[in-house]
Amino acid sequence: MHRKNIVTICVLTLFFFLQAGCERGEFTWGKKIGDITYSGNAILLGSDELKLIKEVTDNEIIFTKKEGALKNITSKSILVMGVSEKTPYGLLRRVNSLETNGTDLVISTTDVQLDEAIKEGTIKFQKKLLEKDFKIKSKIEGVLVKGLNKSFDGLALTMENLEVFNDGTKTAGLNGAIGISPEIDLTIEIQFNEIKKINIVTTLNKIDEVALSSDGAFSGQKEIVAAEFIHSPIIIDSLVFVPEIEIICGFDGTVSSGVSSGVRQDRTITSVIDYGNSKWSEDPLTHSESFDFIKPVLTDNSQLKIYSGPEINIRLFGIPIQVIKATGFYSLEAEKTASPFWRLFIGNDGQNTIKGEVLGLREDFIQNLSIEALEVGNSNDN
Repeated sequence: MHRKNIVTICVLTLFFFLQAGCERGEFTWGKKIGDITYSGNAILLGSDELKLIKEVTDNEIIFTKKEGALKNITSKSILVMGVSEKTPYGLLRRVNSLETNGTDLVISTTDVQLDEAIKEGTIKFQKKLLEKDFKIKSKIEGVLVKGLNKSFDGLALTMENLEVFNDGTKTAGLNGAIGISPEIDLTIEIQFNEIKKINIVTTLNKIDEVALSSDGAFSGQKEIVAAEFIHSPIIIDSLVFVPEIEIICGFDGTVSSGVSSGVRQDRTITSVIDYGNSKWSEDPLTHSESFDFIKPVLTDNSQLKIYSGPEINIRLFGIPIQVIKATGFYSLEAEKTASPFWRLFIGNDGQNTIKGEVLGLREDFIQNLSIEALEVGNSNDN
Protein backbone atom coordinates (compact mmCIF):
# COMPACT_ATOMS: atom_id res chain seq x y z
CA MET A 1 0.00 0.00 0.00
CA HIS A 2 1.27 3.49 -0.80
CA ARG A 3 2.88 5.17 2.23
CA LYS A 4 0.70 8.26 1.78
CA ASN A 5 -2.47 6.13 2.00
CA ILE A 6 -1.20 4.41 5.14
CA VAL A 7 -0.57 7.76 6.85
CA THR A 8 -4.02 8.97 5.80
CA ILE A 9 -5.69 5.87 7.25
CA CYS A 10 -3.78 6.22 10.54
CA VAL A 11 -4.75 9.88 10.85
CA LEU A 12 -8.41 9.12 10.14
CA THR A 13 -8.40 6.24 12.65
CA LEU A 14 -6.88 8.45 15.35
CA PHE A 15 -9.41 11.18 14.59
CA PHE A 16 -12.27 8.66 14.85
CA PHE A 17 -11.22 7.48 18.35
CA LEU A 18 -10.62 11.01 19.58
CA GLN A 19 -14.03 12.06 18.31
CA ALA A 20 -15.72 9.04 19.93
CA GLY A 21 -13.99 9.86 23.24
CA CYS A 22 -15.19 13.44 23.09
CA GLU A 23 -18.74 12.38 22.31
CA ARG A 24 -18.83 10.11 25.37
CA GLY A 25 -17.94 13.11 27.50
CA GLU A 26 -17.65 11.20 30.80
CA PHE A 27 -14.49 9.23 29.99
CA THR A 28 -11.68 10.39 32.31
CA TRP A 29 -9.06 8.58 34.29
CA GLY A 30 -10.59 9.22 37.70
CA LYS A 31 -9.19 10.19 41.10
CA LYS A 32 -7.52 7.62 43.35
CA ILE A 33 -8.04 8.06 47.09
CA GLY A 34 -6.57 5.26 49.19
CA ASP A 35 -7.95 1.92 48.00
CA ILE A 36 -10.61 3.30 45.67
CA THR A 37 -10.71 5.29 42.43
CA TYR A 38 -13.53 7.80 42.07
CA SER A 39 -15.17 8.36 38.69
CA GLY A 40 -13.64 11.12 36.60
CA ASN A 41 -16.67 13.35 37.02
CA ALA A 42 -16.50 13.13 40.83
CA ILE A 43 -15.61 16.41 42.55
CA LEU A 44 -14.25 15.99 46.08
CA LEU A 45 -14.94 19.04 48.20
CA GLY A 46 -12.64 19.77 51.13
CA SER A 47 -12.89 21.94 54.21
CA ASP A 48 -12.36 25.18 52.29
CA GLU A 49 -15.37 24.54 50.06
CA LEU A 50 -17.50 23.15 52.90
CA LYS A 51 -17.06 26.42 54.81
CA LEU A 52 -18.83 28.17 51.94
CA ILE A 53 -22.07 26.16 52.29
CA LYS A 54 -25.02 28.44 52.96
CA GLU A 55 -27.88 25.93 52.81
CA VAL A 56 -28.50 22.24 52.09
CA THR A 57 -31.91 20.75 51.19
CA ASP A 58 -32.99 17.44 49.69
CA ASN A 59 -32.47 18.73 46.16
CA GLU A 60 -30.32 21.83 46.40
CA ILE A 61 -26.99 23.07 47.77
CA ILE A 62 -26.17 26.77 47.97
CA PHE A 63 -22.61 28.07 48.36
CA THR A 64 -21.84 31.70 49.20
CA LYS A 65 -19.33 31.96 46.36
CA LYS A 66 -17.63 29.93 43.64
CA GLU A 67 -14.08 29.24 44.76
CA GLY A 68 -11.57 26.38 44.82
CA ALA A 69 -12.92 23.04 43.56
CA LEU A 70 -16.35 24.64 43.12
CA LYS A 71 -15.01 26.20 39.90
CA ASN A 72 -14.71 22.71 38.40
CA ILE A 73 -18.36 21.72 38.87
CA THR A 74 -20.41 21.04 35.75
CA SER A 75 -23.88 19.66 35.10
CA LYS A 76 -22.31 16.18 34.86
CA SER A 77 -20.46 16.30 38.18
CA ILE A 78 -20.93 14.05 41.21
CA LEU A 79 -20.20 15.84 44.49
CA VAL A 80 -18.39 13.97 47.27
CA MET A 81 -18.58 16.07 50.41
CA GLY A 82 -17.08 15.56 53.85
CA VAL A 83 -18.39 16.40 57.32
CA SER A 84 -19.24 19.98 58.23
CA GLU A 85 -21.82 21.86 60.27
CA LYS A 86 -24.21 21.75 57.29
CA THR A 87 -23.29 18.19 56.27
CA PRO A 88 -23.03 16.15 59.51
CA TYR A 89 -23.25 12.86 57.57
CA GLY A 90 -21.21 14.03 54.60
CA LEU A 91 -23.03 14.20 51.27
CA LEU A 92 -23.04 12.35 47.95
CA ARG A 93 -25.06 14.10 45.23
CA ARG A 94 -25.33 14.30 41.44
CA VAL A 95 -25.44 17.78 39.91
CA ASN A 96 -28.45 18.47 37.70
CA SER A 97 -27.82 22.13 37.04
CA LEU A 98 -26.03 25.11 38.52
CA GLU A 99 -26.50 28.86 38.38
CA THR A 100 -25.29 31.96 40.14
CA ASN A 101 -27.60 34.20 42.12
CA GLY A 102 -25.63 37.30 43.01
CA THR A 103 -22.51 35.86 44.64
CA ASP A 104 -24.30 32.61 45.57
CA LEU A 105 -23.69 29.39 43.63
CA VAL A 106 -26.98 27.44 43.53
CA ILE A 107 -26.67 23.75 42.60
CA SER A 108 -29.69 21.57 41.87
CA THR A 109 -28.96 17.96 42.88
CA THR A 110 -30.36 14.42 43.07
CA ASP A 111 -29.23 11.31 44.94
CA VAL A 112 -26.57 9.16 43.34
CA GLN A 113 -25.58 5.53 43.78
CA LEU A 114 -22.22 4.42 45.14
CA ASP A 115 -21.19 2.59 41.96
CA GLU A 116 -21.76 5.73 39.90
CA ALA A 117 -19.38 7.72 42.09
CA ILE A 118 -16.67 5.03 42.35
CA LYS A 119 -14.98 3.50 39.31
CA GLU A 120 -13.09 0.72 41.04
CA GLY A 121 -11.51 -0.38 44.28
CA THR A 122 -12.29 -2.04 47.61
CA ILE A 123 -14.14 -0.39 50.47
CA LYS A 124 -13.34 -1.84 53.90
CA PHE A 125 -15.34 -0.79 56.95
CA GLN A 126 -14.07 -2.74 59.95
CA LYS A 127 -15.14 -1.34 63.28
CA LYS A 128 -16.08 -2.32 66.81
CA LEU A 129 -18.52 0.34 67.97
CA LEU A 130 -17.50 1.51 71.43
CA GLU A 131 -19.39 3.59 73.97
CA LYS A 132 -16.65 6.25 74.03
CA ASP A 133 -17.27 7.11 70.36
CA PHE A 134 -21.01 7.75 70.78
CA LYS A 135 -22.90 10.74 72.04
CA ILE A 136 -26.49 10.67 73.20
CA LYS A 137 -29.19 12.23 71.02
CA SER A 138 -32.15 11.65 73.33
CA LYS A 139 -33.45 9.59 76.24
CA ILE A 140 -36.71 9.35 78.11
CA GLU A 141 -37.62 9.54 81.78
CA GLY A 142 -36.58 6.46 83.71
CA VAL A 143 -33.39 5.93 81.65
CA LEU A 144 -29.85 6.48 82.91
CA VAL A 145 -26.95 6.26 80.49
CA LYS A 146 -23.86 4.62 81.95
CA GLY A 147 -21.73 1.52 81.51
CA LEU A 148 -22.85 -1.83 82.89
CA ASN A 149 -19.37 -2.66 84.16
CA LYS A 150 -15.75 -2.04 83.26
CA SER A 151 -15.46 -5.22 81.17
CA PHE A 152 -18.27 -4.14 78.80
CA ASP A 153 -17.09 -1.44 76.40
CA GLY A 154 -20.24 -1.13 74.26
CA LEU A 155 -23.25 1.12 74.68
CA ALA A 156 -25.22 0.58 77.86
CA LEU A 157 -28.12 2.10 79.76
CA THR A 158 -29.99 1.35 82.95
CA MET A 159 -33.72 1.59 83.58
CA GLU A 160 -35.22 2.77 86.85
CA ASN A 161 -38.98 2.20 86.81
CA LEU A 162 -39.28 2.99 83.10
CA GLU A 163 -43.05 3.18 82.68
CA VAL A 164 -44.51 1.01 79.92
CA PHE A 165 -48.17 0.98 81.07
CA ASN A 166 -50.40 3.46 82.92
CA ASP A 167 -54.18 3.56 82.65
CA GLY A 168 -54.67 5.93 85.56
CA THR A 169 -55.27 3.15 88.10
CA LYS A 170 -52.59 0.54 87.31
CA THR A 171 -48.99 0.91 86.21
CA ALA A 172 -46.22 -1.34 84.96
CA GLY A 173 -42.53 -0.48 84.78
CA LEU A 174 -39.15 -1.89 83.77
CA ASN A 175 -35.90 -1.98 85.71
CA GLY A 176 -32.52 -3.35 84.76
CA ALA A 177 -29.88 -2.76 82.09
CA ILE A 178 -29.49 -3.09 78.31
CA GLY A 179 -26.13 -3.23 76.55
CA ILE A 180 -24.90 -3.70 72.99
CA SER A 181 -21.38 -3.99 71.58
CA PRO A 182 -21.58 -4.39 67.77
CA GLU A 183 -18.70 -5.38 65.47
CA ILE A 184 -19.17 -4.62 61.77
CA ASP A 185 -16.85 -5.98 59.05
CA LEU A 186 -18.07 -4.74 55.64
CA THR A 187 -16.17 -5.19 52.36
CA ILE A 188 -17.43 -3.91 48.99
CA GLU A 189 -15.54 -4.57 45.73
CA ILE A 190 -16.26 -2.36 42.71
CA GLN A 191 -14.98 -2.82 39.14
CA PHE A 192 -15.83 -0.68 36.11
CA ASN A 193 -18.51 1.24 38.06
CA GLU A 194 -20.25 -1.98 39.08
CA ILE A 195 -20.49 -3.65 42.48
CA LYS A 196 -19.02 -7.13 42.09
CA LYS A 197 -18.80 -8.47 45.63
CA ILE A 198 -20.07 -7.65 49.11
CA ASN A 199 -19.16 -9.46 52.32
CA ILE A 200 -20.66 -8.46 55.67
CA VAL A 201 -19.81 -10.13 58.97
CA THR A 202 -21.83 -8.74 61.88
CA THR A 203 -21.26 -9.74 65.50
CA LEU A 204 -23.59 -8.54 68.25
CA ASN A 205 -22.59 -8.87 71.88
CA LYS A 206 -25.80 -8.19 73.82
CA ILE A 207 -26.91 -7.90 77.42
CA ASP A 208 -30.62 -7.75 78.22
CA GLU A 209 -31.36 -7.63 81.94
CA VAL A 210 -35.00 -6.67 82.31
CA ALA A 211 -37.30 -6.89 85.33
CA LEU A 212 -41.02 -6.12 85.04
CA SER A 213 -43.31 -5.17 87.89
CA SER A 214 -46.97 -4.13 87.90
CA ASP A 215 -49.48 -3.33 90.62
CA GLY A 216 -52.37 -5.02 88.81
CA ALA A 217 -53.59 -6.67 85.63
CA PHE A 218 -52.75 -4.98 82.32
CA SER A 219 -52.73 -5.73 78.62
CA GLY A 220 -51.88 -4.24 75.23
CA GLN A 221 -48.73 -3.55 73.26
CA LYS A 222 -46.16 -0.78 73.58
CA GLU A 223 -42.74 -0.19 72.06
CA ILE A 224 -40.55 2.58 73.45
CA VAL A 225 -37.33 4.13 72.15
CA ALA A 226 -35.55 4.42 75.48
CA ALA A 227 -32.52 6.27 74.12
CA GLU A 228 -30.83 7.27 70.84
CA PHE A 229 -27.09 7.53 70.18
CA ILE A 230 -24.97 8.77 67.27
CA HIS A 231 -21.39 7.69 66.56
CA SER A 232 -18.67 10.10 65.49
CA PRO A 233 -18.17 10.04 61.69
CA ILE A 234 -15.90 7.29 60.34
CA ILE A 235 -14.12 8.47 57.19
CA ILE A 236 -12.62 5.85 54.87
CA ASP A 237 -11.04 7.09 51.61
CA SER A 238 -13.36 10.15 51.66
CA LEU A 239 -16.44 7.96 52.27
CA VAL A 240 -18.37 9.05 55.37
CA PHE A 241 -19.98 6.37 57.57
CA VAL A 242 -22.06 7.35 60.62
CA PRO A 243 -23.53 4.58 62.83
CA GLU A 244 -26.63 5.34 64.90
CA ILE A 245 -28.22 3.17 67.59
CA GLU A 246 -31.66 3.22 69.20
CA ILE A 247 -32.31 1.15 72.33
CA ILE A 248 -35.85 -0.22 72.22
CA CYS A 249 -37.94 -1.91 74.89
CA GLY A 250 -41.59 -2.78 75.44
CA PHE A 251 -44.22 -5.43 76.04
CA ASP A 252 -46.92 -7.30 74.15
CA GLY A 253 -49.73 -9.36 75.65
CA THR A 254 -51.80 -9.60 78.79
CA VAL A 255 -51.53 -10.63 82.44
CA SER A 256 -54.60 -11.04 84.65
CA SER A 257 -52.97 -10.10 87.96
CA GLY A 258 -50.15 -8.05 89.34
CA VAL A 259 -46.79 -9.49 88.36
CA SER A 260 -43.07 -9.29 89.02
CA SER A 261 -40.47 -11.10 86.96
CA GLY A 262 -36.93 -10.64 85.75
CA VAL A 263 -34.54 -12.26 83.28
CA ARG A 264 -30.94 -11.61 82.25
CA GLN A 265 -29.70 -12.81 78.85
CA ASP A 266 -26.11 -12.49 77.61
CA ARG A 267 -25.99 -13.27 73.89
CA THR A 268 -23.46 -13.27 71.08
CA ILE A 269 -24.91 -13.46 67.57
CA THR A 270 -22.79 -13.61 64.41
CA SER A 271 -24.17 -13.36 60.87
CA VAL A 272 -22.38 -13.63 57.51
CA ILE A 273 -23.87 -12.27 54.27
CA ASP A 274 -22.29 -12.40 50.78
CA TYR A 275 -23.11 -10.88 47.41
CA GLY A 276 -21.55 -12.06 44.14
CA ASN A 277 -22.62 -12.86 40.58
CA SER A 278 -25.69 -10.67 41.22
CA LYS A 279 -26.94 -13.00 43.97
CA TRP A 280 -27.13 -12.85 47.77
CA SER A 281 -26.27 -15.73 50.08
CA GLU A 282 -26.00 -16.16 53.84
CA ASP A 283 -24.43 -18.52 56.33
CA PRO A 284 -26.48 -19.99 59.18
CA LEU A 285 -26.45 -17.79 62.27
CA THR A 286 -24.01 -18.71 65.00
CA HIS A 287 -24.97 -17.76 68.54
CA SER A 288 -24.31 -18.48 72.16
CA GLU A 289 -26.23 -17.43 75.23
CA SER A 290 -26.23 -17.60 79.00
CA PHE A 291 -29.15 -16.62 81.23
CA ASP A 292 -30.46 -16.22 84.72
CA PHE A 293 -33.88 -15.31 86.13
CA ILE A 294 -35.77 -14.60 89.31
CA LYS A 295 -38.84 -16.70 90.04
CA PRO A 296 -41.93 -14.89 88.68
CA VAL A 297 -44.61 -13.83 91.13
CA LEU A 298 -48.20 -13.79 89.78
CA THR A 299 -51.56 -15.32 90.71
CA ASP A 300 -53.51 -15.50 87.45
CA ASN A 301 -53.25 -16.21 83.72
CA SER A 302 -50.57 -14.60 81.56
CA GLN A 303 -49.55 -14.44 77.90
CA LEU A 304 -46.95 -11.71 78.17
CA LYS A 305 -43.79 -10.94 76.18
CA ILE A 306 -41.20 -8.41 77.40
CA TYR A 307 -38.47 -7.36 74.97
CA SER A 308 -35.45 -5.09 74.68
CA GLY A 309 -32.50 -4.47 72.40
CA PRO A 310 -30.89 -2.29 69.74
CA GLU A 311 -31.75 -1.03 66.29
CA ILE A 312 -28.43 -0.24 64.59
CA ASN A 313 -28.33 1.94 61.48
CA ILE A 314 -25.06 2.19 59.53
CA ARG A 315 -25.36 5.27 57.31
CA LEU A 316 -23.18 6.04 54.28
CA PHE A 317 -23.42 9.75 53.43
CA GLY A 318 -26.58 9.80 55.53
CA ILE A 319 -28.28 6.98 53.60
CA PRO A 320 -28.85 3.64 55.42
CA ILE A 321 -26.61 0.88 54.08
CA GLN A 322 -27.21 -1.67 56.88
CA VAL A 323 -30.03 -1.76 59.45
CA ILE A 324 -29.94 -4.33 62.26
CA LYS A 325 -32.73 -4.91 64.75
CA ALA A 326 -32.09 -7.52 67.43
CA THR A 327 -34.45 -7.65 70.40
CA GLY A 328 -34.03 -10.20 73.14
CA PHE A 329 -37.27 -11.26 74.79
CA TYR A 330 -38.69 -13.34 77.55
CA SER A 331 -42.23 -14.73 77.65
CA LEU A 332 -44.23 -15.48 80.76
CA GLU A 333 -47.01 -17.97 80.06
CA ALA A 334 -49.37 -18.92 82.87
CA GLU A 335 -52.66 -20.81 83.17
CA LYS A 336 -54.31 -21.29 86.58
CA THR A 337 -55.63 -24.78 85.83
CA ALA A 338 -52.44 -26.10 84.22
CA SER A 339 -49.43 -27.86 85.67
CA PRO A 340 -46.97 -26.26 85.62
CA PHE A 341 -48.86 -23.05 86.42
CA TRP A 342 -46.29 -20.79 84.76
CA ARG A 343 -43.54 -21.30 82.18
CA LEU A 344 -40.71 -18.90 81.27
CA PHE A 345 -39.12 -18.69 77.80
CA ILE A 346 -36.25 -16.64 76.32
CA GLY A 347 -35.37 -15.89 72.68
CA ASN A 348 -34.37 -13.27 70.14
CA ASP A 349 -36.23 -11.57 67.30
CA GLY A 350 -34.87 -9.34 64.59
CA GLN A 351 -33.58 -8.73 61.08
CA ASN A 352 -30.32 -7.75 59.42
CA THR A 353 -31.18 -5.68 56.34
CA ILE A 354 -28.73 -4.65 53.61
CA LYS A 355 -30.24 -1.65 51.84
CA GLY A 356 -30.08 -1.62 48.05
CA GLU A 357 -30.68 2.11 47.45
CA VAL A 358 -27.21 3.58 47.91
CA LEU A 359 -25.53 0.43 46.56
CA GLY A 360 -27.41 0.63 43.27
CA LEU A 361 -29.00 -2.80 43.78
CA ARG A 362 -32.61 -3.42 42.84
CA GLU A 363 -33.76 -4.87 46.17
CA ASP A 364 -32.87 -4.97 49.84
CA PHE A 365 -31.59 -8.22 51.30
CA ILE A 366 -33.12 -9.25 54.63
CA GLN A 367 -31.61 -11.86 56.92
CA ASN A 368 -33.69 -13.30 59.76
CA LEU A 369 -32.05 -12.93 63.18
CA SER A 370 -34.72 -14.86 65.08
CA ILE A 371 -33.55 -17.44 67.61
CA GLU A 372 -36.12 -19.99 68.65
CA ALA A 373 -37.64 -19.55 72.10
CA LEU A 374 -36.15 -21.76 74.80
CA GLU A 375 -37.96 -22.73 78.02
CA VAL A 376 -35.69 -21.83 80.94
CA GLY A 377 -37.96 -22.46 83.91
CA ASN A 378 -41.43 -23.31 85.20
CA SER A 379 -43.36 -23.42 88.48
CA ASN A 380 -42.70 -27.15 88.94
CA ASP A 381 -38.95 -26.62 89.15
CA ASN A 382 -37.46 -26.91 92.59
